[in-house]
Amino acid sequence: MAERPDPSNTSTSMAIAHTPPRLPLPPSLLLHAATAGVIAALAFVVGCSGATTSTANLPVAAAPPPHDDGKPAEGGTGGSSHAAALEQLKVAAAEGRVDKQSSVRVLLPDAPHWMRVKFWGVPSLVGFRYGKDHHAIVAAFVTHVDDNAAPAACTKSFEAYATPWIDAFEVDLAHDAPSAFMWRAKQERGTPQEPPMLVDVDSIFAKTATLAQRESYAAAYAAYPAWKGACLIVGVAVPSRDDEPRAREVRDRFAKEILPKVEVLTVDEPKERF
Repeated sequence: MAERPDPSNTSTSMAIAHTPPRLPLPPSLLLHAATAGVIAALAFVVGCSGATTSTANLPVAAAPPPHDDGKPAEGGTGGSSHAAALEQLKVAAAEGRVDKQSSVRVLLPDAPHWMRVKFWGVPSLVGFRYGKDHHAIVAAFVTHVDDNAAPAACTKSFEAYATPWIDAFEVDLAHDAPSAFMWRAKQERGTPQEPPMLVDVDSIFAKTATLAQRESYAAAYAAYPAWKGACLIVGVAVPSRDDEPRAREVRDRFAKEILPKVEVLTVDEPKERF
């Protein structure tokens, strides 16, 4: 699996080795396409994990991961180091990070220890990994619709985007309780203030069982009506590595505290993808 460095950040990420086949999707799975797409894309870039030791019932002190040198990495193992990193993500103060085009601002807990990354085969607006061992991945994507103000238009657009990944990865999805928040897009100065719109958050727990890896992830994503004819999708994937409770707690913090505070900084859709 090849990797691509980000010259501006000397960072890399796990790569998609090939384009997933575009196989037909049964109608019964359409509603799960978006979340499966997040898992298929984000979970794959988290990387293949080695043997893990469960720390789910053990007390572990919060600690940031070691310095990320930005070199290629293939995920990491679990154990106390992963548990400590997850504890850090649960309690650390969050600071804003922006993409290269200064179009989106995302809060990240323990922001100095996140590295900006790129994903082969999954064009993104911006991506981050927490530690070289990929203790968590955050990514933002852009999809297009005719009218993103229509109910669920952005979510449906991401379902269409995610469809090719459904049959390329064996993903067992379990949906947790959904949530929602009111959110307002960036507007031009002098224009009438548009009312805030309802943005849904989908929180899931997924298990993959491909030839490449067998792992489970806590994940969440939100779909924002960000620009005219375009939607912003921001998602987080946290590998459990035999520590499901902590992974879920990190995921839940993102769903409650991070995703509702995503800011769009530009009126027009950014044109570059990485």
